[in-house]
Amino acid sequence: MWGNHRPALGRVIISRKKETSMMKLRKITSLIGALLMLLLITGCRSGENASRGENAGSLATSAEAYKQKVQANAQTSQTLTARIKMTVNLSGNDVSVNGTLRMKRDDVVQLSATVLGMEVGRVEFSPDDVLIIDRFNGQYVRASYDRVSFLRNAGLNFYALQALFWNELFVPGEKSVSTSSLQRFKSSVSGSHTLLQLDDAPKLNYRFLTITESASINRLTVENKEGAHKGQLTWKYDDFTSLNGKPFPTQMSVNVTGVGKDAGLVITLSRLENATNWQPHTTPSAKYQERDADTLFRRLLGM
Repeated sequence: MWGNHRPALGRVIISRKKETSMMKLRKITSLIGALLMLLLITGCRSGENASRGENAGSLATSAEAYKQKVQANAQTSQTLTARIKMTVNLSGNDVSVNGTLRMKRDDVVQLSATVLGMEVGRVEFSPDDVLIIDRFNGQYVRASYDRVSFLRNAGLNFYALQALFWNELFVPGEKSVSTSSLQRFKSSVSGSHTLLQLDDAPKLNYRFLTITESASINRLTVENKEGAHKGQLTWKYDDFTSLNGKPFPTQMSVNVTGVGKDAGLVITLSRLENATNWQPHTTPSAKYQERDADTLFRRLLGM
């Protein structure tokens, strides 16, 4: 009797497992897509007003030397790859996925998410455009930053995003931090930390909290100067390891608030390498449908 029902029962169980997996995939891709869009929106739309205390004489010299030390801690390698685990929190929903982070300096930041060994989404930042591939739904967006209204309004810049993932200082609108740009940062020491503040940028304030002993960046806070706009981005770095003789975080925690949906992302990195045997730029499948950037982003965000 059992023999007659086992195949049917097996099909039901498999069917339910497939349905559960599909629902999980949809939820994950939706949450990851929404969070990535929020990161783009805030990507530099969001620190707190800095004090304007002036240092003089030897204190000023010491401050400049410290800023140069922080700058010197930047990785000199042209590439970085890592396995990652991402835990996404969007409006109270937590989902964890694995994936990869691949970066080639001044060329690309590539972030992908996998579920059950299958890549479900990829975001690729390049100097001229951003590519977002939704493999689950067979669609993609490729758009220059100024073609997407909220990216344009946010003043998003590839080099600022790149610096966030490389754990480096940046100045909005500049490809790299020059000696003169470094002088724009005001510094103040508090306990075991030194705060580097950039408060002369238009619209936004930037606060880089550094660990004084290692001269490594511990946290970046960015927020709008206008009180009516309460969006804030906090990017925190923890669990530093030595990579090429310099400190590099193996955990990045990102929180976005005040832009309609609060979101959080924790990225844990492992197997850090300077590998070069990977394709830096992706060509979407001819079977995928290209979507309008604003329309797709708004759908992902539920806007």
